Amino acid sequence: MARLDGRRSVVSSASGSYNAVRDLLYLEADLLDRREWSGWADLYTQDCIYWVPSWATEDELTNDPELEVNMIYLTGKPALEARLYRLTSGQAYATTPLARTSHLVNTVRIVEDNGDTIEASAKWLTLCNDPRWGKQIRGGWYDYTLSRVGDDLKIKQKKIVLLENVIDGAIDIHQI
Repeated sequence: MARLDGRRSVVSSASGSYNAVRDLLYLEADLLDRREWSGWADLYTQDCIYWVPSWATEDELTNDPELEVNMIYLTGKPALEARLYRLTSGQAYATTPLARTSHLVNTVRIVEDNGDTIEASAKWLTLCNDPRWGKQIRGGWYDYTLSRVGDDLKIKQKKIVLLENVIDGAIDIHQI
């Protein structure tokens, strides 16, 4: 099965890999909605990348997070933890008070499985109930690089494509 970017979709003959990937993505969404921040951060590797690229044009995303504008770009677990500290301490003015969220994750696919590393994608919708902005619905797709660490899968890279190119209100890691 071909993807729009020319890469082929892989349906793993071992349904265990698919189930593990799906369960990890569902767990991540649930931990965000329940505000279980430390459990959510534990899903990531120490050298993780969390990236929300910007739209460069109507049809193209930015490609280089180091040289182009991003909506969010965090490298390493300490950067995720610093962001979580700002959220929970009330120091993130743009997202204080925190919105209540409900993440829906679907269309989970394994794109490539190299044994120790799995490339996966999924579609997502998030309903946010923000006291300042009201109800907001956002959506897009996730691209993941997952690493096997012992018996577990961990998130090494997460790219979040947000369909909006103009943001009304605020976005933060718990809302997308």
